[in-house]
Amino acid sequence: MITMSFTRNIAFAGLTAAGKTTHARLLASELGYEYVSATDILLEMLGVDTPGDQVWFARLQEINEARGDGAVDAELEQRLLELNRTRHATVFDTWALAWIGDEPLVRIWLESDADSRARKCLVSQRQQRLGLDECRNLIDDKDTFNRELFTQRHGFDLFTDRDRYDVILCNSHLIPQATDTAAQAGIEAFAPIVHAAVTSVLTSDTTSARELARAHPREVHRITVPDTSTVGRC
Repeated sequence: MITMSFTRNIAFAGLTAAGKTTHARLLASELGYEYVSATDILLEMLGVDTPGDQVWFARLQEINEARGDGAVDAELEQRLLELNRTRHATVFDTWALAWIGDEPLVRIWLESDADSRARKCLVSQRQQRLGLDECRNLIDDKDTFNRELFTQRHGFDLFTDRDRYDVILCNSHLIPQATDTAAQAGIEAFAPIVHAAVTSVLTSDTTSARELARAHPREVHRITVPDTSTVGRC
């Protein structure tokens, strides 16, 4: 049963292949929350029927061209803002909502370095199309496009701005090889940390947040507990 503490919406953000979709879905299931994917809404708007977890491998240039003037993103963001205002107990898998969404909203950034994200990109392909260097280039192209778009639209830099987030967690070191086994082990190690960090914010539990930061200093960069304090190393 969801208590009043567990009705605040949650917005995940992070660069391409940081693990947003995987951990947003897992957390939604664990909390009994609904899950909303900004990518799924975008693809529906564009009439693209390629599955969202694979579409960037095949149709990145086409989608970027459709988003070029900002009109599609403006509509997408309005839909996400309205969903955030009218729904409760929902996890959003998105880029911008953590910055532009109305309170109350738990805002999470997943930090993951370029090498780790390239490995995750390689493993996530259902059909082997790209090598590791090609995955790295695709990630860079997608992130650069989004960085420029959001800087123009909202004045925040996806690569550097972290002030808005309640939780900053890092999983760069948890998937050291580009294999299914390593990826699954990394997900299993990281998911409980994500859950514990978010629930400490939802329940305003500073003690739990501090214990988590002490136990997992590489993963926990910051947890800001409402009306109390910030813990972590940045």
